[in-house]
Amino acid sequence: MSDDAIRLVTIGRMLRRRGRLLTVLVVLGALTGFGASLVFPPRYTTSASVLLPGAWEERVLLTQAEIATSTVVTDRTAEELGWAGVDGEELRKRVRAEVTDGNIIKISGTAGSPAKAQLLSDELARQFVTFSARIVDETADPTAAAGPDQLRQMVLTTSRRITELADAADPGRTVESVQTRTELAKLRTALQEAVGKLNQGDSNAAGSRLVVMGPAARPTGEAPPSRVQLIAAGAVLFFLLAVVGHLTAARVNRRLRSEPEIAAALGSGLLGGVDVAARRGVH
Repeated sequence: MSDDAIRLVTIGRMLRRRGRLLTVLVVLGALTGFGASLVFPPRYTTSASVLLPGAWEERVLLTQAEIATSTVVTDRTAEELGWAGVDGEELRKRVRAEVTDGNIIKISGTAGSPAKAQLLSDELARQFVTFSARIVDETADPTAAAGPDQLRQMVLTTSRRITELADAADPGRTVESVQTRTELAKLRTALQEAVGKLNQGDSNAAGSRLVVMGPAARPTGEAPPSRVQLIAAGAVLFFLLAVVGHLTAARVNRRLRSEPEIAAALGSGLLGGVDVAARRGVH
């Protein structure tokens, strides 16, 4: 008989003979899990999503996720929330940020109640967006911001000058005048396209700021491990420990049980057997 079969037989025998003991151990494990749930109060987790418009490299997205849980952001969040005994360092242990598909940073917060978890996630996302916008404004070059306006004004002035030159040219009486008016018209069209692209670039730059996609949803269930999970885990753990302990004891025990084992230990063949009737209790 294989070891697997022996183990199954041993487990079946144990379940029949030690059923009450196993039941007591399972109940004890469940009570232990319940006690652990009292030591660790329930926690609730929810998330808010922040969209980063435009094209972003992966390393930049990871940097933004680190900024979302940085000390500066969590300190400002703790100051706005004003929870007693909870500072920025404590909040850093309760929040996390990760990059998801579509240039979205998922900001999660954990608290002792659904309302606080929702408030924490929303406030952290708001502080993150505000801090990122301030960094962009502080690092922006003032001359670079004024450059597009000056360039746009120069393009408009040049376009008006082209119109004046086209009107002053001989209106189609010579081949040279026709060619001149055609070239001026092409140049004016190119300038108008340049102005359109410049305006589009400004719109894209304005839309590159981070945007909170919406308020965090209020959690409806506890974050794992919940009380039910702890109770179930305690019961299963005690049951498995009992089974493993019984199997270990059975393997360590060298007592001979079957006829082939006795014959092999004595080094002789089996001549016969004697059936012994089971003893009955005295009534």
